[in-house]
Amino acid sequence: MKRRVFFSIVLIPLFLIQLTSCELFESTTVSSKEIKKASTWSKKDQAPSFPECESLEEKDQLDCFQNIISEQLMASIIDTNFVAPYPLDDNIVLTLKVDKKGAFSLLEAEIPNSVLGALPDLESRINDAVTNLPNALPATKTNVGVYVDTQFSLPIQIRAQPVE
Repeated sequence: MKRRVFFSIVLIPLFLIQLTSCELFESTTVSSKEIKKASTWSKKDQAPSFPECESLEEKDQLDCFQNIISEQLMASIIDTNFVAPYPLDDNIVLTLKVDKKGAFSLLEAEIPNSVLGALPDLESRINDAVTNLPNALPATKTNVGVYVDTQFSLPIQIRAQPVE
């Protein structure tokens, strides 16, 4: 009987003290402000790139990336042999996404009505050209070491003269 009393008086409270002080039962919460701060793009993060741009200095990598995209898109659009019924000198803005796997997609194409009137198939051709871009090296959020989706805008000037 003395053993039971000792067990109830000494061991059970001792066990409860250890149980309540166990770190497994602590919960940590991260505020939305901290999450937003960790998710915000910083200069230390790595933008998407292409393998042929990786050997360049950091400041030149973005130019290389943009040049490859522009050249590929222009080559695809030129191959379609568009013919404008009237002169064009306008800008369009493409919003592109590079996903975590490096694949490109067209999120939005801001095309003025004057351009759409002259080149009605332009948006679908641009979409095809974007889809056919080679995969890039995805952007990396360096503070957590993971690939992330990124998006950016690419302005393109459209100039055309009607064939006479």
